[in-house]
Amino acid sequence: MSVEWVGVVAANGILALGSVLQAATGLGAGLVVVPLLALISLEFVPGPVILAVLALAWLMAWRGRAQISFAGVPLLLSGLLVGMVLGASVLSYLPPDRLGFLFGGLILLAVVVSISGGSLRHSPAVVSLTGALSGFMGVTSAIGAPVLALLYQHHPGPVLRATLGLLYFVSSIVMLVLLHLAGRFGMNELQLGLVLIPGVIVGYVLAGFLARHLDRGYSRLAVLVISTLSALVLLVKSIW
Repeated sequence: MSVEWVGVVAANGILALGSVLQAATGLGAGLVVVPLLALISLEFVPGPVILAVLALAWLMAWRGRAQISFAGVPLLLSGLLVGMVLGASVLSYLPPDRLGFLFGGLILLAVVVSISGGSLRHSPAVVSLTGALSGFMGVTSAIGAPVLALLYQHHPGPVLRATLGLLYFVSSIVMLVLLHLAGRFGMNELQLGLVLIPGVIVGYVLAGFLARHLDRGYSRLAVLVISTLSALVLLVKSIW
């Protein structure tokens, strides 16, 4: 493992913060964690982050398994697969930091549409395109959550968290396989991902109290705020 222990401790603190947000709102780990981890070491992105958050996704889906909404999930997973395959192909020769400006702009556009009263309808075409875009963004930068969250933003908090947990879990496994095939997930990335898991577990344990507060009508607001902040971070990072 090529990262110093001080960096590992700091990275676990960041994962704990991101895990609290994700377990409480249904998203947040990749949105908050990826830009901060990149400041410590670019080696944490995307494979190690995806592996670490895989554990959190399973916990979210298992805890809320009775609340999972399966409507449109097969079509959404198909779109995710297409986007992930395309993303892995691009990642094999294009540095992922060049995609930040595009992703930030798309996320801000989706947030503006949502605030203006619009919504991502659950039509077959919208669901498929949402899955494809999320899969592409997820495998290239580990930030695929905002698009999926906007699709489910009007669902109750428990349904949003459990459904996104299931989608994250399944898609993360496929992402890791594709990253390995693209030469971006080997033994070093595996070790980095494993040492981040304690931070994920701590964040999950601490998330219970926060989740109860966000369920009081604040889940959608949290989704929009986190998505907007992550988009701005991506844009600033890309410009500089």
